[in-house]
This record gives sequence, structure tokens and C-alpha cells, in this order.
Amino acid sequence: MSKSRSSQKKVTLSELNNHTVNNKRQALKDLKMLNFDELKFKNPAQRRFYKTISKKDITFGIGPAGCGKTYLSVHRALRELGDKDNYIDGIVIVKPLVEAAGEKIGYLPGDVEEKTAPFMMSFYYNMEQIIGKQRLQVLKDSNTIQVIPLAFMRGITLANKFVILDEAQNATPEQIKMFVTRIGENSKYIITGDLEQSDIKKGTSGLEDAIKRFAGIHGVGLASFKEKDVVRHSLVRRLLKRYKPNFNIIDEISAEKTISMWIREEGLDSPEDGSINSDYHYQLKK
Repeated sequence: MSKSRSSQKKVTLSELNNHTVNNKRQALKDLKMLNFDELKFKNPAQRRFYKTISKKDITFGIGPAGCGKTYLSVHRALRELGDKDNYIDGIVIVKPLVEAAGEKIGYLPGDVEEKTAPFMMSFYYNMEQIIGKQRLQVLKDSNTIQVIPLAFMRGITLANKFVILDEAQNATPEQIKMFVTRIGENSKYIITGDLEQSDIKKGTSGLEDAIKRFAGIHGVGLASFKEKDVVRHSLVRRLLKRYKPNFNIIDEISAEKTISMWIREEGLDSPEDGSINSDYHYQLKK
């Protein structure tokens, strides 16, 4: 008689790393053994996001960079890939590739994966932390983990896949429509982004449009993160405050003068809220 799931031994990544992984079958077997319950949430927002993913077919994760959206998304994806009791047989990472000025994606060397690799580093890094470098490479080589630029998804139906669309604020409404209509049977979608950080023309974000359109639809969930939920260096929260609408930059004062004032003030302690002395040209509006 086979053991029930509750009686199966779960192991840590360090224990799994004691043996070599040469093929997809072994990599997936290892995922089934890995103890994903070791995940520790840093705040209630992370817990809500992770729980929403487990309950909904499409989950929006909205908030600033550094909240753990990418890590939690790939952790859940790998967990479901390793769950023998569901239908997920692959992970697909999707990103709208916004080209920087003068840098065309098509002119980069290599195939699609090689062209998009620089944009996917955060995903690969987080996956490696969860399942190890060997397993990640095997699953990539076997196309169990795939990368698809958003623009290449037209005509594809994704069945039995765990699909993550990252940086969705850089997708247009038409692209989001195309993306969500690719969902096939037994698939799960995560759509993440930051409404305040977009690289496309203001007012054209498909993420904002989708949130308004899909609110209240059965099977679609949303979890949001705030500045206080940022789990990177504490300095990140203070830096983000300087990009808020209530932070005023006085354009009449030059960067050169700012530098001299900054140097003069160096050594003085800054207030806890991140503001600086009133004679500085940067001020927080009251």
C-alpha cells in the first residue's frame, strides 16, 4: 500500500542537494519530496497573496518592488508542479519586454530564451534558491520551465500550466486581453505589477484596465502590497517615499547647489520620516 501524502517524508533543499539530478523525472521526483511548508511569510500581505493564489484561477499581485511578489509566485508554481495530485505539468514565465531607447530585442544575439534571459534573472535566481541550480537547469532544458515574451503568446493555449505574467503594468489593455484568453484547462495564472512604475505611456497600462474590468469575477482574486510590506533593505522604503506625489522637487535649484548643501549637512542625522532640513531644496509637503 502506498503511503499517504501526510506520511510521506518531506526534506529540505540541503538534504536534496546530496545527490545529483540528471533528468526531468528525477527533478520532479525531488520536487514532490521537497518541504514547501518551510516558507516563512514576512508580513500578512505575503500570506494573503499566497493563500489567494491557492484558491483562485487568476490572481493579481499588486504592489511596489521588493514585496516578495516574484519569490512567492515561483514558490507556489514550483510547489504545484511538484504536487502529484494536481494537473500542473509546467511553468511558463511571461513578461512584456519594453525596449530601452536604442536597444532592440530583435538585434540581441541568440534564440528567444537567450534574448530574454537578462529580463528573467530575478525568476531564475528565486527558483534556484528554492529547488537548487541543478534541478532548475534540468527543468529549463526539458522545457518544463519556459519563458515566453508576451508578444509571442498569440495563438497559444496554455493547458495544465502555471503561468506568471510579471511587470504587467508595462502591457497594454490589448496585450492583457490576449494573455488572459490563452488560459486552458487546469491552468493557473498570476499577474503581478506595480501601478506606480510603468515604462509605457501614461494611461495605457493594461494592468490598471484589467483590475477595473475583472473585479468581482468568480475565480479571479487580488492581493495588494503597500510600502510597509517591502522586505528588502529598510532604505528601500525611504527611497520609495521620494517618488510619492506628495514629495516636491524644486526645479529652480540646480543639482550642483544640492550637492554643496548635501555635503554641508553631511554628518547630521536625518529625521525618521526621511525628510531633511527645511533649508534643503527637497521638502515633504505637509
